[in-house]
Amino acid sequence: MATSVKISPPPDADDFMSTAEAAKLLFVSRPHVVKLLEQGKLKLHHTTRNNRFLTTASVLAYQAHLDAAAKAYQASTTDEE
Repeated sequence: MATSVKISPPPDADDFMSTAEAAKLLFVSRPHVVKLLEQGKLKLHHTTRNNRFLTTASVLAYQAHLDAAAKAYQASTTDEE
């Protein structure tokens, strides 16, 4: 008799994302996300074989930084006109 065993995700399963997921969220390429990771702009959560996983908080913080920079730029260009 086969029983169904449910495997629960790790407790911090929502705390990380793959480089591909981060690239999709940030609207950039995956190699660009890897470059940001190597530059220290994004924080590594863990690696498995050839896959890198980033902390969700670092990706969201970077996205907020980009949004703030874009808004600051827009505000500065509209003041000049």
